[in-house]
Amino acid sequence: MGIITIRYKLFTGIMTIRNDFTTGIIMAALLMSACGTTQDAGIISYDPPGATTETKPIDQQERLVYQIDDAGIYVDNRFDGARINDFYKTGPGHYRALITPEIAPINWSSWYSFRIWADEPQLARIQFWYEDGFHRYYPKLSRDRQTWTPADSVHFTHDSDIGSAWLSLMVGPDTLYVSAQEILDTNTIYGWADGLARDKAFITNDVIGETHQGRPIMKMDIDETTVDDPGVIIVIGRQHPPEVPGSIGKKTFIETIVDDSDLSRRFREQFRLVVIPVMNPDGVDNGHWRTNFGGVDLNRDWITFNQPENRAARDELLKILETGHQVYYGLDFHSTAYDVFYTINKDIPYFSHGLTDRWLEGIARILPDYEIREEPFGVASPIAKNWIFHTFGAGAVTYEIGDETPRELVRDVAEAAATSLMQEVLKDKTSFKSLERSERP
Repeated sequence: MGIITIRYKLFTGIMTIRNDFTTGIIMAALLMSACGTTQDAGIISYDPPGATTETKPIDQQERLVYQIDDAGIYVDNRFDGARINDFYKTGPGHYRALITPEIAPINWSSWYSFRIWADEPQLARIQFWYEDGFHRYYPKLSRDRQTWTPADSVHFTHDSDIGSAWLSLMVGPDTLYVSAQEILDTNTIYGWADGLARDKAFITNDVIGETHQGRPIMKMDIDETTVDDPGVIIVIGRQHPPEVPGSIGKKTFIETIVDDSDLSRRFREQFRLVVIPVMNPDGVDNGHWRTNFGGVDLNRDWITFNQPENRAARDELLKILETGHQVYYGLDFHSTAYDVFYTINKDIPYFSHGLTDRWLEGIARILPDYEIREEPFGVASPIAKNWIFHTFGAGAVTYEIGDETPRELVRDVAEAAATSLMQEVLKDKTSFKSLERSERP
């Protein structure tokens, strides 16, 4: 092992990714999925033993500047989405960044994000050291938070045996962001949503609730329907703070649906989208690994609804039932070690049964060189996908995007996913109308 090759023929030809680090993470994730709640390959189960959805205290990071006086180096976490819990010198030119989670035990989505600068240009070798976790994310670098590049592999070392990593950086007076993923904090995503609403009169953004810390929970309502019986698509995102690739895919998915293409316009005449773009604003802005400010994995609280974020989403989405409009599908965007669609078991019937298969087949037709990985599951667990199924009788998917999937590919697949879904639900709605007419006396 050691080489992952992804080939897809689009506008840029054939792309090949060679990354031992990513391969190791994917193999660990595969072992994890096979081991259930056990601990293996440096990754803890997604459901730590004894986890509940009751509010519990968390360990808040202290927001400050870490100053190494004799080197003139500074590191800070005083921005939304940041996480670093200590920074200190271990030897000449060598430093340790301590990263700890908000609560333990916890899934090892070991998020870090900090700024670094120095009085004079110099080389700094930084060790990423974790408590209650292992290194997972390949470092991304940026000067302006707009353009991000992966760290040069020549300057990065990962030791999976001890769960640590080392990164060598040239630092100087210009501030450098070092982050597990691109920084897409709540204000950035809400700003994107507000920009769409300013440009598109059919998009309305409303606040549907507040988090533990009083941050607003936003709902986007995309509604240009012209029929009496519009269908509804539900989209949820960012239940887990570090899962930035899911946010990138979700943005492209929505942008495709609201664009000016003939398909998108025809779709919007027949279908409404209800979108909750950030389910976990507190977790996102506090740089959490997994949970909200109540120390809870929100994607395990879709039965008991102990958390304010889940209650706000539930109460808003239940309003769809009052309209009498049919929910056709639900999508919950996440990210994990590799691209995968977690779907509903094939033998479980739902409204427009078979839509998932036709949707994925449509993606394959658009991107014939993209390998689609589907993993169906039952509907018993307390996650968003299953709540959508039980509440609306609709199919749903947990749409997972790989941590290190190239961002161009993330967007290409999300655009294909939106295109295929629009095509398939329009066919279904036409078929249902024809059936209704044929059954009339």
